[in-house]
Amino acid sequence: DAMLAHRILALLMVAASASAIQVPRFAPRGAARFGASPIEGDSRGFFPLMRESVSDMFSEGLTTAKAAAKQAAVTLSFQEKMIAGATARGVSQTVLHPIDVARTRLQAKGVKKDWSPKVFLKGVLPQVILAVPAGAFQFVGFEYCKEFLPKVLPGPGLADLRSLISGAGGALAASVIRVPQEVLKQRIQADIYPNLAVAFTTIAKKDGLPGFYKGYTATISRDVPWNAMAFLFHAQFKRVFSVVAGRPCNDQENLALASAGGMLAAVIMTPIDVCKTRIMTGTGNEYTSLPQAFVKVLAEEGPATLMKGVVPRVMYLAPLAGVTLSIYDALSARIIAKKTAELKQKRR
Repeated sequence: DAMLAHRILALLMVAASASAIQVPRFAPRGAARFGASPIEGDSRGFFPLMRESVSDMFSEGLTTAKAAAKQAAVTLSFQEKMIAGATARGVSQTVLHPIDVARTRLQAKGVKKDWSPKVFLKGVLPQVILAVPAGAFQFVGFEYCKEFLPKVLPGPGLADLRSLISGAGGALAASVIRVPQEVLKQRIQADIYPNLAVAFTTIAKKDGLPGFYKGYTATISRDVPWNAMAFLFHAQFKRVFSVVAGRPCNDQENLALASAGGMLAAVIMTPIDVCKTRIMTGTGNEYTSLPQAFVKVLAEEGPATLMKGVVPRVMYLAPLAGVTLSIYDALSARIIAKKTAELKQKRR
């Protein structure tokens, strides 16, 4: 009944919130799996030390760039890291876009089962256009929090908490762009609008600016707890691995553990993701808020509906870190190589 549904939703959100507080007092090297930097003073910014784990994909370029950087003391500026990070995030999400289409179509109500190849490109235009700006906002928000938080939460004992809050800050900053992106993208993916032009003009005329932020609270309620739980699970998996293997994990194992943590968090937050999709793609006032959507879906369609799209959601998030880090490494290598060549040219 409605009371039971409210209690289930409350327990889910409390568990998610608790994971944000009960952060272990040791920093996983891959904390930036979701935008956090686990090591104080780390200058590499937007992504974690985990990007070392995928360097073999670009070994020749990275080796050359790193050697050149070491010899010439070449580093990436804030703007260059922001561009590389935002671009990497945007490209990786675009590469995985077909999986996101499957998730939306499974979760949205009343979408016909059409899985022809062209369907998997639905909504790709708002994804391509807005992914990089969203990534840039996330980078700036994360970096600002990382610089500011040591002033109010000083000490090495709070390093994990600062990293966790910084990741949440980055997600909140990105939501300014990401929520309108999701609204446009998901309504196209769910066959509500045929293309970006129709979606944008229709929403603007009908609902104005607030229409582009429909489902904002649900999006934040999904993303911030997911970040917290991914952080927590990753740290716990690393501790278990160290106990079982008798040694710390290497870079490749660290990436696998981070992905496993993100996948488990994704499964737990799938009911919230379903409600978010219903709010963004629902017509009229069918779904008005996260609690109302949760109760309505549970009462009318049963608990199984709240787990719709869990497989593509996990398939999307599992490789996201690896793809993003690979692209970031490649872009960083090219920038460093170019700056090194220019520096050598000047010295001549």
